Amino acid sequence: MIFNSYAQGGNALAGVRLVSCGHIFAKEGREILRPQGREDFLLFYIAKGEETFYLDKPRVAGAGSFVFFKPHEKQHHATRSGAAEFYYVHFSADELPEGITLESAKIHETQISSAPQLFEQIIDETFEKKPQYEILCLSLLFSLFALIQRENARTEARVDKDHGHIARAIQYMGRSFSEDLSLADYAAMCMMSKYHFLRTFKRVTGQTPFEYRTRIRIENAKQMLESGDLSVAEIGEKIGFSSPAHFSTVFKKLVGVSPKIYAK
Repeated sequence: MIFNSYAQGGNALAGVRLVSCGHIFAKEGREILRPQGREDFLLFYIAKGEETFYLDKPRVAGAGSFVFFKPHEKQHHATRSGAAEFYYVHFSADELPEGITLESAKIHETQISSAPQLFEQIIDETFEKKPQYEILCLSLLFSLFALIQRENARTEARVDKDHGHIARAIQYMGRSFSEDLSLADYAAMCMMSKYHFLRTFKRVTGQTPFEYRTRIRIENAKQMLESGDLSVAEIGEKIGFSSPAHFSTVFKKLVGVSPKIYAK
């Protein structure tokens, strides 16, 4: 079920004109494919459920997410899992106002609790069409863009802070790779919970903390094997492995040959 409301193309604000808006209640299986996009801009909001967007690759957007499309930008998305609820606004402009810098064809995850109310106000205004309703609707639309961009800035600040903490753990691993610190130890070092540290570390490096530490150990083992000063067993113990057999197994898995063959 879709509730659409259309503007009359009258008053503009900062060169932007409202085209249409609506509230969508989607069943599983609903799919939209516009290879050439549309003539206008689109701001799409997931209020409930989730939607799969086919961007550079399939990505799932959950409740609270926005996706912004520019004119003639491919739009392909589908409701793949259960029912969902969406809001949208179409608007036209020769170019976006300077303050709107939201990246298009990207999922913007937010926690903007007032978003449904702002969309509902825009829809109500276009139904009632009182004097100057277009300008009021556009001011509400600009408020949405401002809130999304503010939320993105907060997220980026949190990510930058998290990256700094993860860098601290990585530096420590590089210096003290032989120490068998636990996940909780590394998390405490970064002033994070275990699970937040684990998720953030994997997002930053693409590996778990222990996978990353193991690779550091193996790189150091390669240098020691090349020098020829220590035996395989001594190197395994020095870099933090509990037994020569475990060291050899892990080394061969990551390097492709056993430590003895590598040394030769």
